[in-house]
Amino acid sequence: MLNCTPEEDFATPPLIIEEPSIIGTVIGIEAVLGIMNQEIEKEGENAKATFKNTNNYIVGYVISSDKGGNFFKELILQNSNINPTAGIRLLIDNAPLYTSYEFGRKVFVQLDGLSAGIENGVPTLGVLNGNTVEPIPSFTVNDMITRSSEVFPVTPFEIIMEDFTDRFLNLYIKINNLQFNKNIVLDNNAFTFAAEPNDEFDGERMLESCETGRSTILSTSTFSDFKGLTLPDQKGSFTGILTKNFRGDAFNLVLNDPNGLVFDAESRCDPTVLECSPAEEGNTILFKEDFTGLKIKDLEESGWININTTGGKLDYEIGSFAENQYAQITGFRSKEPIYEVWLLSPEIDLNNSTAETLDFDVQTGYDNGNILEVFVASDFTGDIKTATWVKLDANLPRGPFNAFGDTVPAGPVGLSCVEGQIRIGFRYIGGDPRATTRYHIDNVIVKGN
Repeated sequence: MLNCTPEEDFATPPLIIEEPSIIGTVIGIEAVLGIMNQEIEKEGENAKATFKNTNNYIVGYVISSDKGGNFFKELILQNSNINPTAGIRLLIDNAPLYTSYEFGRKVFVQLDGLSAGIENGVPTLGVLNGNTVEPIPSFTVNDMITRSSEVFPVTPFEIIMEDFTDRFLNLYIKINNLQFNKNIVLDNNAFTFAAEPNDEFDGERMLESCETGRSTILSTSTFSDFKGLTLPDQKGSFTGILTKNFRGDAFNLVLNDPNGLVFDAESRCDPTVLECSPAEEGNTILFKEDFTGLKIKDLEESGWININTTGGKLDYEIGSFAENQYAQITGFRSKEPIYEVWLLSPEIDLNNSTAETLDFDVQTGYDNGNILEVFVASDFTGDIKTATWVKLDANLPRGPFNAFGDTVPAGPVGLSCVEGQIRIGFRYIGGDPRATTRYHIDNVIVKGN
């Protein structure tokens, strides 16, 4: 006679993971940031807050993941999985981290022996070496960090670019209605996330808000698994972490993986062109610049503004050929993988005139991308990003790939529907070596009656 053991006798017992017992006081990330800020206010921006002889822990939720290679030896923690108010970067001399500290994992970090300070512009927690916060040694990680048994879904905190302040650093955020600047995704010239020849450590790519026109940088590590993917040319949303660039002087967005970009809207939101039909050119010259006998310093002293808003060294220069001078720019051999450079005219008064038009000459050469645009603004107060720039319908010619094209007039461009004190802005956006077209701008004239 064959006897069988009931099947339920072999059933796997339910897995019960107990919540760890924390022997000490659990405080919030915001408390650590408060102590750090007190030290900075007292001792200066390089001050650090060091925690000694304490049994305090902080609790946080992991919002970063190094699975895609875009983070390395660091965890980004925020104080809540929903509606967070504080975040901090925790440096750990170990990799990979996602296998133990996956996205949404609740963790407790013992503060004794750690220090908090601003590194690369963001609040950072780790071990103090000199006056620098460095990673927790790998052999002490298990003593310093305790995993909770719980993994939570994390709801991104929705903001817009105008909300960017230090209080949102190290938070998991979502920004809607974005697109990459057309000069780096259109005309069969799409950039990769971080695989261009001059991307040394990070690929920096310009994202624009379709709601306000403001721009920011998406930063991607050249060690990421998705560095070679092509940027999407549609518009959509970003979900990831707000941080700062390596210099700590500008806000950056960072993805955990490319799924954080949902760019699925077919229509783009490129700037609308000013619909202001040019009248017959007026008889009165309101503004004129032919760049004769000038150096770039002379131009800037006369009220022109020459600025690289992406932090590089590339800017407009004074060029000359056959005894003629002009403003020129090219990103060729700049070794800057992304740049946005503006040349702004001095203020031009349109209050007492009518039927205004803009004329200028332009020469295009070594053309590998249509990367110059012309704008007008009447509310510029010193910050290019806060002014309302309206694109002008200027005739900007394409040039040959390996030579200079002809110098041609780009106007007349109508300005009669603009009022007040205006500035003309020549915006150059590209990246070496993919988009480096050379432009010569000359004989800038505004006329009216």
